[in-house]
Amino acid sequence: MKNEHSWSERRAYTERRRNPDRRSQPDEVSGGYRYPPWQEQKIQFITRYVFLVLGVLFFNTVDGIAPANWPVSQLNIAFLVYFFLNTVFFLHARRNTVHPLRYHVAMWVDIGMTSICVLNDPYSIPPSLLVYIMVVLGNGMRYGMRLFAESLVGCFTAATLVLSARYLISGTAVPPGLIFMNLFGGIILVYSYILMGRIERTRHELELHSSLDTLTGLLNRRALQDVAHTMFQRLQRNQQKFVMLFADLDKFKAVNDELGHAAGDLVLKTFADIVRSSIRATDIAARFGGDEFVMLLEDTA
Repeated sequence: MKNEHSWSERRAYTERRRNPDRRSQPDEVSGGYRYPPWQEQKIQFITRYVFLVLGVLFFNTVDGIAPANWPVSQLNIAFLVYFFLNTVFFLHARRNTVHPLRYHVAMWVDIGMTSICVLNDPYSIPPSLLVYIMVVLGNGMRYGMRLFAESLVGCFTAATLVLSARYLISGTAVPPGLIFMNLFGGIILVYSYILMGRIERTRHELELHSSLDTLTGLLNRRALQDVAHTMFQRLQRNQQKFVMLFADLDKFKAVNDELGHAAGDLVLKTFADIVRSSIRATDIAARFGGDEFVMLLEDTA
């Protein structure tokens, strides 16, 4: 028993070293991702549909406008495929708002559709290049720094390849205005990434302080509800088991009555320290209220 207990303590210590802040912060921002609510994601899907309609109208209804490299029929097939995929993502997001894989796939579908439009834009300096900026900002500012970096690199790479293909196919020289437009756009995105990083750090610190119980340093009741909602969605998707522990301190009122509230506060702090040292870094502990505490243990029988 002693050896088993020592092994458990060493494992818990190692996990806490890897991720020391897990028990004291909400799961809304985790692993570089931000998990926005459904209403915020719905706005992004509506924006995608708006840009889709504008693209269809631009290439199909404007007099004198024809795709630079593809027939209109092929371009319309691409629009139809994009509409289908976006609708699938939309329906999936209504049921599962927390799904990082969908965030990535939908972002790359956006980049692909934008690249097709840039490739077929009839203007020498294609205004559709601006949509890349929308893709980067729309995904990066909504889903966190991880997608921000990926979309930034993805859009830069896609824009470079598509523009190279445009001028290799046409055999014309690259206009200087296009080079400067790309430089300005790149500077704007990199600057936005730097600012977004600072905003995310500040927001994270504010959320961290607002989510902690000031006395014990554990999550407070509001943060517990937010964390539990996100956690249950993830566990339901992955079919994982978990254990919820609910504990209160017997005769705690007597401590306050006989020894004073300062002694009662010391008891609560000490108990919180015991809880923190007894659970894994992946587990969640919160003060539910008064002398009541809740622990959520993932992947536990």
